[in-house]
Amino acid sequence: MAYYLTTANIHVPPATSTVATAGTGNGLAVTDGTNVPAGNFSANKVFNAVWNDVADFQLLNDKFIPGKCYVDHIEGARIASQRCQMGVIGIASDTFGYGVGSGANESEVPIAIAGWVLAFVDQEYPCGTPLTCNENGELTEMSLEEKRDYPERIVGIYKKPERNKEFGPNKNKILVNGRHWVKVK
Repeated sequence: MAYYLTTANIHVPPATSTVATAGTGNGLAVTDGTNVPAGNFSANKVFNAVWNDVADFQLLNDKFIPGKCYVDHIEGARIASQRCQMGVIGIASDTFGYGVGSGANESEVPIAIAGWVLAFVDQEYPCGTPLTCNENGELTEMSLEEKRDYPERIVGIYKKPERNKEFGPNKNKILVNGRHWVKVK
């Protein structure tokens, strides 16, 4: 199955990718030459991406570590260094299917703003547990007081650990590194 656009400026960086008309209709598809979706493209609207979340690119002023929780600073996003830290903006994503705001800054971090993301969590929790950041940039369970006093610092809702070592389509797998699935809040 190919993924289609109706109007777009196609940017295909990998030398092995091609732009071709496939299937029915007037859509365009980026493939690896065998009608398998591959490569990257940019457009005003994109439908049917195969990944899990929507990410908003933010100025980065730290290391980029997918799955870590970041807080906002005037100089750019940094990995969280306090429990339930003020200014928490979310989880760095390497599982996003849609990215917005990319290219505005020289160094950027894709922060998951909707959907499901792989995140570093300090332990397994029951499905539905609200999570915030801890002093290591991981997610941890919120206390009743934190949920009451700082509801804006709920980063996500725990789902489950990812048991596989890799995740994603065959040609684009990412390392899980012991991360867990979290619903972005």
